Amino acid sequence: MAAIELVSMSELTCNLLPKGSHNSVLRGKHKCCMAHYRRPSTTSSGPHVRELETQELYREAFDVACHAVQLDNSGMHAEAREAYIDAIQLLDRLLIQKSDSSYEGERQLIIQKSQEYSSRAEQLYRYSFTAVISSHPDASQHAITHDRKSHKGKLAGPLDSRYQDNDQAWVPKSDIDILLEKAYFTLDQAILNEEKDFTDHSLELYKDAASNFLKVYRKLSKDDPRCHHCHELCMQALNKVDELKKSDTTNGLLVPQKEFSPKDDHHASSSISSASSSYYARSITNHGAAPLGALKCKEDENSMKKLSSAEIEILKLTSNVNSKLFLPWVDESDLREKFTYDELFIDPDGSLPLSALQRAKFGGWKRPSEIMRNPKMIELVSSSALVQDVVTDCSFVASLCVSAAYERKFRKQLITSCIYPQNKFGQPCYNPSGKYMIKLHYNGIKRKIIVDDLLPVSRDGTLMCTFSTNHEELWAPIIEKAYMKLMGGYDFPGSNSGIDLYTLTGWIPEHIFVEDKDFVANNVWDRLMGGQKYGDVLVTISTGEMSEESAAERGLVPTHAYAVIDIREVNGTRFMQVKNPWSHLRWKGPYSHMDTERWNPELMKALNYDPSSAMQFDDGIFWIDFDSVCENFVSIHLNWNPELFMYRWALHIPWHCDVGPKKDTYNLGYNPQFKLVVKVPENKTSAVWLLMSKHITVTEPKNTDFITLHVYNDTNGERVYHHGKAFKEGTYVNSPHILIRFNAPPGTSTYTIVFSQHEKLKTLYFSLKAFSFSQFELTDVPQTYSIEQKISGRWTDQSSGGNASNASFMNNPQWKLTISPPESTGQQKCGIIIMLEAPKTFAIHLLLVEGGKRVASFSPREVVSQTNSYQHGFCCCELRDIKPGSYTIIASTYEPGLVGDFLLTIASNTQYTIDSIPVEGAKSHQWRVDRRI
Repeated sequence: MAAIELVSMSELTCNLLPKGSHNSVLRGKHKCCMAHYRRPSTTSSGPHVRELETQELYREAFDVACHAVQLDNSGMHAEAREAYIDAIQLLDRLLIQKSDSSYEGERQLIIQKSQEYSSRAEQLYRYSFTAVISSHPDASQHAITHDRKSHKGKLAGPLDSRYQDNDQAWVPKSDIDILLEKAYFTLDQAILNEEKDFTDHSLELYKDAASNFLKVYRKLSKDDPRCHHCHELCMQALNKVDELKKSDTTNGLLVPQKEFSPKDDHHASSSISSASSSYYARSITNHGAAPLGALKCKEDENSMKKLSSAEIEILKLTSNVNSKLFLPWVDESDLREKFTYDELFIDPDGSLPLSALQRAKFGGWKRPSEIMRNPKMIELVSSSALVQDVVTDCSFVASLCVSAAYERKFRKQLITSCIYPQNKFGQPCYNPSGKYMIKLHYNGIKRKIIVDDLLPVSRDGTLMCTFSTNHEELWAPIIEKAYMKLMGGYDFPGSNSGIDLYTLTGWIPEHIFVEDKDFVANNVWDRLMGGQKYGDVLVTISTGEMSEESAAERGLVPTHAYAVIDIREVNGTRFMQVKNPWSHLRWKGPYSHMDTERWNPELMKALNYDPSSAMQFDDGIFWIDFDSVCENFVSIHLNWNPELFMYRWALHIPWHCDVGPKKDTYNLGYNPQFKLVVKVPENKTSAVWLLMSKHITVTEPKNTDFITLHVYNDTNGERVYHHGKAFKEGTYVNSPHILIRFNAPPGTSTYTIVFSQHEKLKTLYFSLKAFSFSQFELTDVPQTYSIEQKISGRWTDQSSGGNASNASFMNNPQWKLTISPPESTGQQKCGIIIMLEAPKTFAIHLLLVEGGKRVASFSPREVVSQTNSYQHGFCCCELRDIKPGSYTIIASTYEPGLVGDFLLTIASNTQYTIDSIPVEGAKSHQWRVDRRI
């Protein structure tokens, strides 16, 4: 296999290093930047020192890259791949050093080189990966199957020593090696916490580090070269302890710490009561405007708003998920979580339930340190390296793949930033104590998920969870374990990738149904191209039901999620590069590896794809044209970067099942409603997005809550009681996330947002998040009328008099409404709403006239209020300023003689009485109302 031609790093170093500095770079085999521990420094880190550090990074990156190319050209592909990965890690550190916008030119050059080395490292891996899989003893069992329940097609686990390309048999680390590794980790964390001014926490970590180095020192023989090094680091750590004690005593900052042990429940490090006082909602208040996909803005620290006590209670209540407590991530103080222990950490919540396929092959729980030579959190973040195993979480693995592709392309942490502990560069690191904290977005807020590193393995030693084919890399199975813990276990019933990506990244989920009548392929493609150009959208796609024969013919899996890792347009043809989470089984249609007609040299070069080479190995990655996507996939899931929007706000809301009717088919008056005022300053429209998210506390195989939201304009932001014609009408779906998008016109626009359910089955809790390019205000629409009475009645042959054109109109049910005078002159205006509900086949009407007596006929000037026309099933009339006095309410059907039940509701903000007005000779009934809602 010939090495691809790579541009040397000399161009980079010549352009960026001071003259002559790169000439001193040593040629020959590189030394990994992490081969030795950098001791704590007490020297200044001023601009000159930082510049020297940057120059050293350039030199080291150049040296490593040169060595990688030499190995590659010599045919030493495994060694070359490792060197490329080391070069990429050094370049990532350079990007951190050059994070300021003034270095944008240098950053782009660094990113370009990093992407070249990433591509080559992945290419080298694919060839070796194919050889490993073909030699797997169970390869014959990995035949193509479309059984989405079993998810066969699993690949060899990377932890099985039979498939590791080692020169010698793997030997577990000695106790001294493990203790020394823990000492280095603890010292790193102590330095990091000191830099973050977590003085009390860093003090304890320095103590632990000194203790561990001392233990190693005492166990080593005096002639061991590590002995002097451990003694020196122990003394440096103790000196730091003394220094911090003196500093904190002087400043009065020393805080007593609780002693922890591995048996301590991890929830003890934080509590609901202490955390709740610090909950915050953020509103972004940067000014200015920019086109979609190009806008980047930072949060204004002065825009923090404390949540209401009611919102805090909701977030408390929904912290208990699947009988486990997942506390909110309040602020950076959560980084003080204890990660170092004398004994290996064991999750006090216990082991996760396994799926049926896992249970059938289960061999035990193993730690990475038990089955890996040198476990690391990240070797090379790559979508092509991730493999879904026997857990039925294709949507989750597709989400990991598309997030990994984003990190590789844009060199920005998206998914790996959620893993803790981290090093000083903000990169997650391997913890010898086996404890990890994952930050996920769930039930309205970021939350902490604590897991240990015990992973399920089969009886033959292979991993039975998502794994990376980069040997000894842990980030994917650790994130998966945290997500599965949140979902209740590895027996996860499944989700969709839009939901999973929102949980992983917090990016706004949008679900596009390809078969929807409003689907316009060209419009969707334009949005995809605009979003991916600036790195502001993540795309996944999913198939629907199909027969086994049809699936085999197309090379697709029914009801399966796929990651879209690239989007291109070449000579008018639109393409997606797609990955199957199984890492095998590819598309067989147009532009597939089997298509011998459409691939030409120009297209192959544009997409960097060689079908003949792709025929040699199946890694589940393929190109497909967008027209074929629209024909063969049923859903496109988009997740949008929330930082696109300059202004953001969130509310957290309960919806009690005992308030209002079970179904809101006609009456929306009891539903949660919100007033939205948008101020668009310029002579162009402004995007407004509304995300309704249901809080889930129990993972169920089938979600029976069909929810949506509607947007009404021309309401002045007041409460809406019946459906009418909505400005934006939502579709009822059983997804936990509903997104409504619209453009607000120039000037000030006011809307009413209404939550809706197909049928209320239980009390639910929601978060409503609003996003816009323009300033807006989002507030709750309160229930104005606190005094309410419901009257059940029935139209009979005698009392169903029909509309006013019938002589029998006077026989309709009638009531005398008496509104009391205000108790004081300063009381607000008297308001009232009258609602009538009946069978949906009945056209019904409400009339309110003066007098309080039975009405046989009336003149227009006597009418105080009435519904506009006869409406089916529901009608209402509202008066916001009605004078005290007596009135007559008449409930009628359009046709006389209809027999059926009705429900009359009167609600007001002032005291009133309601009396039925009998037909002559009948007895009246009186209701005195003082019940408040």
